Amino acid sequence: MKTAAAALLFFAIVCMSIDAVHAQRAQPVPTMLLGPADWRFERLPIPPGFARDIPWTGYEEARFSPGMFDTKSATYFTYALSICIDGTPKIEAKELKGFFDKYFKGLSTMVGRGKGMKPDPAVFNAVVMLGDKAGLFSAKVPYIDTFTDGRQITLNLEIDVRPKAEMKKTQIILLISPQAADAEIWKQLHEIRDAAHAP
Repeated sequence: MKTAAAALLFFAIVCMSIDAVHAQRAQPVPTMLLGPADWRFERLPIPPGFARDIPWTGYEEARFSPGMFDTKSATYFTYALSICIDGTPKIEAKELKGFFDKYFKGLSTMVGRGKGMKPDPAVFNAVVMLGDKAGLFSAKVPYIDTFTDGRQITLNLEIDVRPKAEMKKTQIILLISPQAADAEIWKQLHEIRDAAHAP
């Protein structure tokens, strides 16, 4: 009995060790958004599984604020994205609107499906505005937050499109928050953008 118990214990330890090693390997290393360390990191392919009709290919890195899914937090639904797109396609307000409408509708719909929520597709109608310099834009994106209680919010976006012709890539940095432009959190978002690395 003791031998069998010891063997089972040894087997369990080996399995846990394998799982730990696999988990470490599965975690990608940030290349564009290296921080902040307390903002959760995630990497996804472009197009993501929830919006396969997006015409671009590449990958995205995200940094989610500590209060991302806390509706009472000052950093609720606040995060940064850096997207690396293959090639240097034309990306103006029209292309950004198409991306946002597909991306945010797909995200809300996919998450909502698992909770019995059915967001109205007509809600997802982004408005994209030109900035004061080439490659800079802002946007307002209506969103149904199926991650929490299904409330409708308006996401404010600052967008920086950075063609990298020498790399045959395009980097798009998105700062996202429902907070107004004068809210304190935008200072930190701007710091994240300024510290972002090229792909």
